[in-house]
Amino acid sequence: MKPAVQIRRVTVVVTLLLVPAIAGIAFFGSPTVTRVPTSLSATIEKIAQRWPGVGHITSAEVSPLIGSRELVLFDVRQEAEYVVSHLPGAIHVKPETSRATFLERYGDDVKGKAVVFYCSVGERSSSLASRVAQDLKARGAAAVDDLAGGIFAWHGDGRPLVDVNGPTEYVHPFDASWGRLVLRQDLVRTEPRS
Repeated sequence: MKPAVQIRRVTVVVTLLLVPAIAGIAFFGSPTVTRVPTSLSATIEKIAQRWPGVGHITSAEVSPLIGSRELVLFDVRQEAEYVVSHLPGAIHVKPETSRATFLERYGDDVKGKAVVFYCSVGERSSSLASRVAQDLKARGAAAVDDLAGGIFAWHGDGRPLVDVNGPTEYVHPFDASWGRLVLRQDLVRTEPRS
């Protein structure tokens, strides 16, 4: 009877050790990241290292462009995240959107404009930005960048968010692990307002 109990304990311990590693691999897509970062600043640094060919700009740099004709803003999260809140004027694009599909839909809308991609923290948006940046610049985009720290940094900086009902203070956490990086935990929400 004792060996069975020990096997269960080992299984539980191994499971508890592997879950964070698997979450990091699933999110970052790389076995070199073995756990969810413990801070948003650490996440921003890792993303900048992983995607060095993508510009990473701050919310302070993007904020003055919101609502202007000089900016095309893409929200690269799942629909469930987008409906809880997004940056004003953001166009929703699924993270798995192919280069060809993206360029067909949006490639003609970028001439002379700054193009900024964002997601929760910057990984999914940096991935899409890296797939389309050269093509967008060839089509006349003034710049192609990722919002450093994504909507979590934007929200943490107290910048405006909207949903279908107008201004909102809520932000989707992506999941429980990554949601720990949201500065204002009291404003985390997984369902849209009614």
